[in-house]
Amino acid sequence: MAANFRTCPQCSTRNRLDKEFCVKCGEPLEGIKAGDPAATLVGPGKPKKSKPGFFVRDAGDQGQSPLVPLAFVILTLGVAFAAWRTVQDATATTTTASPAAAPQVQPSVPVAVAVAMAPGVQAYTAGMAALRAGNFPEAVRWLRQAVAEANRADYRLGLAEALEKSGVTAEALAEYQSAASLDRGNVRYTAEWAKALNRAGRHTEAIRTYEMALRIDGENLANLREVANLQFKVNDFAGARPHLEKIVQLQPDDLVPKQTLARALEAVRDLEGAARQYRDILTAMPNADLTRALLSDNLIKQNRPDEALQLLDEGLRADANAAVLHREKGRILDRQGRNAEAVAAYREYVRLSPGATDIRAFIARIEQLSPSTEQ
Repeated sequence: MAANFRTCPQCSTRNRLDKEFCVKCGEPLEGIKAGDPAATLVGPGKPKKSKPGFFVRDAGDQGQSPLVPLAFVILTLGVAFAAWRTVQDATATTTTASPAAAPQVQPSVPVAVAVAMAPGVQAYTAGMAALRAGNFPEAVRWLRQAVAEANRADYRLGLAEALEKSGVTAEALAEYQSAASLDRGNVRYTAEWAKALNRAGRHTEAIRTYEMALRIDGENLANLREVANLQFKVNDFAGARPHLEKIVQLQPDDLVPKQTLARALEAVRDLEGAARQYRDILTAMPNADLTRALLSDNLIKQNRPDEALQLLDEGLRADANAAVLHREKGRILDRQGRNAEAVAAYREYVRLSPGATDIRAFIARIEQLSPSTEQ
């Protein structure tokens, strides 16, 4: 059955046989065989070979290939993207202009690019520039505009920071919360909200918000440290314990969290657990005098004074000028009624630490014990 249409070589649209030009693109259909795809027949019914990128429309006449418009589109998009970047770079330099004088899209930028730009980008960029420059009222104005144009978490976070630095604490906290609510899977927004609550002195709420952040990312060391420090501040040692244990697990070579964990364990009366942490520190750092003193005190609480004295003597053999060890040894000897030995230890502490805040108390104690040693 003979075909009753001719295919346009330019856009592949099927046209009725009586059409002289393509109904879609206007390409001439003269010489196009019915049902023939793109090539035009010339001469006695044989398709003529054409140069790459062109097709033959009439004898000796070359037309543009469909590949050429495609290349032109790609080139146009590249130019448009470059123009968009130009606008972005220009906007980033804006610091003090008001929203009423917002940067305008340059005439050289295609209208299609201006329409495609994300809502609020220019206002947000200008607002953050003003924020970094310390112009907080200007930053608030720009960032309010950005939030009005697009309700995004990063826009609200920027506005929250600008409001907080402007002294508008209540509204700032509401914006921090809104940012966290808009992107619940991103721990950053919840953590920033918790930090803001802490700065506002709302420690209980800050702890609760940090706990929310840790439910998103339970191994975030910064958040683990922050919440543990906060819990220490409010004497919530039981609450701090699991966070400190997690930090020690994630960073076993960091000795500071071990000592903080030991203090938390002592506070909840887990003396053996605390002693293990202290011993781990001393194994890694035998000259950690403060840790040795804390462990000796821990052993006294466990009613193990002989072990405590032995521990202190080990440290003093390594460093006879360790003042804190002389002080702790004097305290143990004082409790045991070994006054002469206690006075000798106290005197070494006073000699080695003349500027210590508790020196007067120990001098007084030496005077109290000295008469009994002379009898």
